[in-house]
Amino acid sequence: MRVFIAWIAVCFMLSLPILAGAVEELNAAEVDTYLVPMRGNAEIKIDANFDDWKLHPRVLVMGKDTWEPWQGGKRTGDDDLLAKLRVLYDEDNLYFALEVTDDQYLPKGSGNPWEDDGIQIAIDTSAGKIDPGWPNQTTYLYNFAVDDGWQKETGPFMGDAIIEMKRDEAAKQTLYEWQMPSDIVKFKASPPKFEPGMKIAFAIIANDSDKGEVGQCGWVGWGNHTIVFGKNPEEMKTLVLDDKPMAVNPADKLATSWGKIKKIR
Repeated sequence: MRVFIAWIAVCFMLSLPILAGAVEELNAAEVDTYLVPMRGNAEIKIDANFDDWKLHPRVLVMGKDTWEPWQGGKRTGDDDLLAKLRVLYDEDNLYFALEVTDDQYLPKGSGNPWEDDGIQIAIDTSAGKIDPGWPNQTTYLYNFAVDDGWQKETGPFMGDAIIEMKRDEAAKQTLYEWQMPSDIVKFKASPPKFEPGMKIAFAIIANDSDKGEVGQCGWVGWGNHTIVFGKNPEEMKTLVLDDKPMAVNPADKLATSWGKIKKIR
């Protein structure tokens, strides 16, 4: 019996790296919804360090299939521009981790994030019921870049975000991590809460500005035309809040499961 239990324990331990590394990659060009796990017991520190996101089950990948040029801009490959997004939530906050690979990082501090390799997002809690046209009093547009900070562009603003941004030049990546409290977007309920099953309209683009180009020369994203080529909130995609939490640390899983194994001896 002890040999059998030990065999089960060994098999479980060997399976942990596989389970922990099973990340679902979603091509942003092929999906209209993104299932957002609950934060659960995970601690998320807004510091542009993604160690606390390692067990997140899915990443939204914005690459060549979502690329759109502007002013003659060109994308030469994933090293030129590629963005990967992860999202979490609890009842009071949305959490975002965005990793942008960009071989030519040109922060100019112009005050316009779209010209400075920056990010633009749109968010609306009335997913599925969004009036076309801009402004529509429910859709919020924010812009941000390392040198330009967090900017509110459009919306009846009711709150603000916590954000950290940094450039890792050695890795050729720009890292963005931000937390959006529930009062940052308009809710009918009071107090506002994020709950399983809720659908939130969302769009994002990562802009590119390469050497020799004049300002913004293109972007990758999800729901691009919410933000560019006119403001079209009806083009937004959907975040769906799941009832399942992000996985706990594998070490905790091992300790818990080993305790259960010992109890059945």
